[in-house]
Amino acid sequence: MKRLAILSAPGSRGDLNPMVAIGAELRRRGFDVAISLAEPYAKIAEAEGLTPYCLIDQQKFDTMLSDAATWKLLRGMRRVIRGIASDFLTPHFELIQKLYRPGSTVLVSHPLDFGSRIFRDLEPSVPLVDVHLAPVMLRVPDAPARLTPWRFEPTANPHSFHLAYWLGDRLVLDPLLAPPINRIRRQQGLSPVHRIMNEWWLSPDRVLALYPEWYAPSTAGAIPQLRHTGFLCYDGTTPDGTEPMFDLPTDAPVVFTGGTANWHTRKFFRRAANVCSDLNLPGLLLANHPQCFPTGLPSIVRTQSYVPLGKLLPHCRAIVHHGGIGTTSQAIASGIPQLIRPMAFDQFDNAHRVSQLGCGRCLQSDRDLAKQLSRLLQDQMVADSVQRFAELLKRSAQEPEGVTPIRRSADEIEIVMTGRTGQV
Repeated sequence: MKRLAILSAPGSRGDLNPMVAIGAELRRRGFDVAISLAEPYAKIAEAEGLTPYCLIDQQKFDTMLSDAATWKLLRGMRRVIRGIASDFLTPHFELIQKLYRPGSTVLVSHPLDFGSRIFRDLEPSVPLVDVHLAPVMLRVPDAPARLTPWRFEPTANPHSFHLAYWLGDRLVLDPLLAPPINRIRRQQGLSPVHRIMNEWWLSPDRVLALYPEWYAPSTAGAIPQLRHTGFLCYDGTTPDGTEPMFDLPTDAPVVFTGGTANWHTRKFFRRAANVCSDLNLPGLLLANHPQCFPTGLPSIVRTQSYVPLGKLLPHCRAIVHHGGIGTTSQAIASGIPQLIRPMAFDQFDNAHRVSQLGCGRCLQSDRDLAKQLSRLLQDQMVADSVQRFAELLKRSAQEPEGVTPIRRSADEIEIVMTGRTGQV
């Protein structure tokens, strides 16, 4: 029986790109590949030969992203988790049941895919590989993630680390996740689980960290099944499945973006345009929605819809962005300074790690944009750091020869599948 990989990508473009890249590599190795995703991205998966299953329709997806609260620290987390629990969990679990090929299936799951984890308990022989795009959701006491913009970060203190996560599980996460998860488990004859994100959530088979160990180390024994495969830096196609066409800049602009899924950048873009005019810097505003762009922009600033950052950023002098892991990794790989203005999700942690590496700064307030951008562009230590880490990524992608992070990820999936099912 032909091998089948069932992937999940219940999020925005940054969630989708790495899963599509891994799926395309598995398909080249002879797998059938199914992927559950949001409807706007179906053609992107199809363009790579994957079979998409749209479990989040266009209306639900747009409704969530058009709500400004989605981009707030606590409200955004609640809305996303509540949406995943109500709209994605059961359909994805049922999709696995429908497609499952005994002895020939591997599940490759996004961090917010709890249906695959339930199925792994129901069918213990099926291999499950978790894919973590960023380190923020992994609970590693000796290398804690930054979850908030607060001066006192509860998880950063070793004395409050476990208490902070216990309170988060008890007061926020379990009330949102445990009822729908345990409802499916009861229907399948499984016992209930508690502290979902702490004691049950991670795959016992393999956890892939799609970032280098120098970006976020995993201390010995914390998560023994974790393997670092590196930044994938995969841009993919446009949302309509075509290859994006654009002219590479010749004036080394500063790029400004709030992320491909953000509908609420108009006010920030206006400030960015004014800063570019004041500093006499060419600027490039990136967004997928026309309403994001203010009118009456100065001639020194232009706009652009989605473009492959891997091709664009090497021709730019800096990027000011939200701190999503996809944009963060592309900026590191391109060797340009970053000014990160985090809003929610993994963004505070990525901003902190970029600052620690010396590759950029965190923008605490948009009012400080001009000052912080000027300092960033004049900082020789940052200039040296971004070049050093860009060279490090370039070398790691070539050693051993031809083994890219995408191939390493697929190798790990095949290793786990061979070990658990005997499928080669």
